[in-house]
Amino acid sequence: MGNVLSNGFQAATSFFLEKAKYILELEDNLEALQEVARRLKAMKDDLQNQLEMEERKGLRALEEIKVWLSEVKAIQPKVTKLLEDRTSEIERLSMYGYCSSNFLLTYHYGKNVFETLEKVRSILSSKPCGEVVARRILPPGVNDIDTQRTVGLEKTLEDAWSLLMEKEVGILGIYGMGGIGKTTLLKQINEKLLEKKDEFGVVIFVVVSQNLQVEKIQKEIGKRLGLCDEEWEKKDQKEKATCIKEVLTSKRFVMLLDDIWEKVKLQEIGIPFPSADNGSKVVFTTRSKYVCGRMGAHDLEVKQLDQKNAWELFRQKIRGTTLDSDPKILELAKQICAKCKGLPLALTVIGETMSYKTSVREWQCAIDDLDSNADNYPEVRDEILKILKLSYDDLKDETLQQCFQYCALFPEDKEIYKDELVEYWVSEGIIDGDGERERAMNQSYKIIGILVSACLLMPVDTLDFVKMHDVIRQMALWVASNFGKEEEKFIVKTGAGLHQMPEVRDWNAVRRMSLAENEIQNIAGDVSPVCPNLTTLLLKDNKLVNISGDFFLSMPKLVVLDLSNNKNLTKLPEEVSKYFFKSGVDRGYKVTEEFERLGKRLLSIPKLARCIDAISLDGVVAKDGPLQFETAMTSLRYIMIERCIISDIMDHTRYGCTSTSAICFQNLGYVNISVVSCIQDLSWLIFAPNLAVVFVEGPSPELQEIISREKVCGILNKGSSIVPFRKLHTIYLEDLEELKSIYWERLELPSLKRMEIKYCPKLKKLPLSKERAYYFDLHEYNEEWFETLEWEDEATEE
Repeated sequence: MGNVLSNGFQAATSFFLEKAKYILELEDNLEALQEVARRLKAMKDDLQNQLEMEERKGLRALEEIKVWLSEVKAIQPKVTKLLEDRTSEIERLSMYGYCSSNFLLTYHYGKNVFETLEKVRSILSSKPCGEVVARRILPPGVNDIDTQRTVGLEKTLEDAWSLLMEKEVGILGIYGMGGIGKTTLLKQINEKLLEKKDEFGVVIFVVVSQNLQVEKIQKEIGKRLGLCDEEWEKKDQKEKATCIKEVLTSKRFVMLLDDIWEKVKLQEIGIPFPSADNGSKVVFTTRSKYVCGRMGAHDLEVKQLDQKNAWELFRQKIRGTTLDSDPKILELAKQICAKCKGLPLALTVIGETMSYKTSVREWQCAIDDLDSNADNYPEVRDEILKILKLSYDDLKDETLQQCFQYCALFPEDKEIYKDELVEYWVSEGIIDGDGERERAMNQSYKIIGILVSACLLMPVDTLDFVKMHDVIRQMALWVASNFGKEEEKFIVKTGAGLHQMPEVRDWNAVRRMSLAENEIQNIAGDVSPVCPNLTTLLLKDNKLVNISGDFFLSMPKLVVLDLSNNKNLTKLPEEVSKYFFKSGVDRGYKVTEEFERLGKRLLSIPKLARCIDAISLDGVVAKDGPLQFETAMTSLRYIMIERCIISDIMDHTRYGCTSTSAICFQNLGYVNISVVSCIQDLSWLIFAPNLAVVFVEGPSPELQEIISREKVCGILNKGSSIVPFRKLHTIYLEDLEELKSIYWERLELPSLKRMEIKYCPKLKKLPLSKERAYYFDLHEYNEEWFETLEWEDEATEE
């Protein structure tokens, strides 16, 4: 009996001491835990820094590194909590740490501290050894690409897959018109290849687009093959091709090339030629069967959907109960569906556009819009662009339509940064917000939302961007060019590999031009286009080094000039300054009164006035006396006067002055006068010996002469050395119904390169010398007027 009690006592004592050690050793264990926690954090931070450096090189963390870091991440919150509770738990101890005021709580806390200490020590000892923390890991063989369910393309997909799996088919070309579903089909092929991922080493999907760029394709392939790192960026095109070829030669690959417009030379990219021996495949989409032939491909045409499938797709996009709400709407819907000609993109866009139309009249209006101008369009436009134009017409508001057209200036297949798009719209004055910039910005973002809702822009994963489908973009360009009748009204050659400014037949027609993402380095002085209507010029992302000032001499309406991302362009010609001037004042941001006061102040201080090189007036009324530019005459290079009521620029007494140097516009090179009334002549121009460009547009009902003989004959008769218009190279006169004379006698005009005269019915004589030939820009409306001109002799006429 005694032995039993003794053994029981010993067991109880042993159990108690085992538990009590968590309390007895608590303070020592906390000290040790704090130390190992510090070491653990330092190790983790060093390893993460090393790993981040490796990941910047395109490497991926080793799995054992990931596991160790995840263990550290899991234990750290527990360590932090235990150390945070340290003070309160120590205060429970009594009898020099041998007991506790709450034995059970301290026991559990001490046990947690002990076990956590052991765990941290274990993690520290298990840290992976060696300097290698990351390595290059190949991406998955096939990427899962989001795509829509095909409607009516199932048979075509089956045919394409059957062809692709044939041993002798190495290259397959899928062709058809824009918006027919080729890209969707290619993505479906990618999905089917997921099921055969063990048969192919890698499947690569690349969007090529209209302007084929080998290095862009190489970059996309390089990413998929895990080749893109710092060394890759240093390689030239041939070296990259070699690297790609070395990797692909060792694999059975499938290359999916979307949207090619010309022959793609596979060897230049580094793609081994697919054959029955290597089992590799190349599949591409194109709008041209000719390209299929050039690629040496087996081809497959994607045809329009039949009536049944087209209606099924259209019904899906309408959604809701609209079609069942009225038999007449159902009938009209079938008519619109038929007009889509089985084109999936048109069915989708038009269907989504009509999905919120709930009245018969709205549907009938859509039919009317589709039928308008149909006979004027070429076949492809009649079958595609006219259909897509319905979404454009549905915008109704001209501002919305202008904003939509503007989106086509951005490069094809590129995301559009919303902030940049908004800045363009506001700067060009498409949106003015009633003069308040903040309101204009808000309106712009509202319009982006409207365009996205109308399926004319597409949202992307990053909310700061939108995108425009390439067929929708073509429709926008078609509309902007007056349905193809004025192709040079909207010139877009983005990413086209240009090394110089493109050839343009009629610069007068150009309204907007986008040459972004090219290779242009210099715009020389021999390029001096006359662009009276150009409002936007985008030259961003080129390689510009120099721009001649002459290039900007004849762009009176230019308000958006983007030269960003031209790293080697370190200076701008002085001629660019007039645009900054105009865009800051002419857009009406409620600064008119302040600017008027500032202008008067500047002109009253000779030193400041002599620094003014450009003056732009809009809406100024000065009927009782001339404008006073005397203090700024010598420095002015540019004068623009729009929508003003003025009697003259100079006091009439000045015309009789014998000292011409005091009144000369010595540096004036550009004059633009538009819709100015009360002025009878522009005789002051005779005092601008370096005048190069003159634009005068009406209506200006009182303007009868450019140079008045009565006004200037006094100074000319006094032995003046003035030779009128000796440096004038461009004169543009339009809509001046009362204009009778430019100059009363012949002028040599040695520099004149271009004379354009429109709607000036009373102008019967031109001051041309018989000693040289001149170029006239004759349009249909000018031919009759030209035939009525009076010539002093046959030699001049000839």
